[in-house]
Amino acid sequence: MKKKEKKAREVTVFREYCELITEVLIYVFFIITFLLQSEVIPTGSMKNNLLIGDHLLLNKVAYLSHKSPLDRLLFPPNDVKRGSVVAFKAPPEMDKQYVKRVIGLPRERIRITEGRVYIDDRLVQEPWIENNTVFDQSRNSRYFSSLGNYPERTVPDGHYFVMGDNRNNSLDSRSWGFLPHEYLLGQPWRIYWSYESTTEEYLTPGIQHKIRDLLSTIKNFFKKTRWERTLLKIK
Repeated sequence: MKKKEKKAREVTVFREYCELITEVLIYVFFIITFLLQSEVIPTGSMKNNLLIGDHLLLNKVAYLSHKSPLDRLLFPPNDVKRGSVVAFKAPPEMDKQYVKRVIGLPRERIRITEGRVYIDDRLVQEPWIENNTVFDQSRNSRYFSSLGNYPERTVPDGHYFVMGDNRNNSLDSRSWGFLPHEYLLGQPWRIYWSYESTTEEYLTPGIQHKIRDLLSTIKNFFKKTRWERTLLKIK
């Protein structure tokens, strides 16, 4: 009799663990599918605020278009503000995703003169580039030098003017135009892991390169992980 009771308890405990694991997996699946998304920074266009190898958690519902009062109740809307860091589908290459900072808002007149941004004829204060060289005349690239100036244009309704914090090394609205609101994917929230790496390591194609990169990451995980950036909030 005792053996049957013991076996019944074991079955009950096993079933409870299975139910708990199933519930956790459902919650995780729901969060990953509908609320959060993982992204990695492959280039230096957002230095020194976001570094190559920063792995981000992206809030996917931050800029949802609300179609009913229930949507607003469940997911309170966030306004896109000047200075907001946003993730979006890249207008020139829709299969890629970019992370940039919003500089110009709808109906604002924006121009750039010698690397300085003016909105409606007023100089914009940009604390996020205080540690960066906004416009480096020593660069020999004619293309990037041309990005130091931008003729005055008005941001259309439903669009934004976005730029990288590392202005000398960022392909952004200066080159491919205004960003439509519907291209927004969400708001970068926190860095959950930061690994010292290079653009080539992330963007070089080929399965052999990917395998070598994976093995290198495993080997150098503790050495190259930037522990001080773990769970850093993105501003």
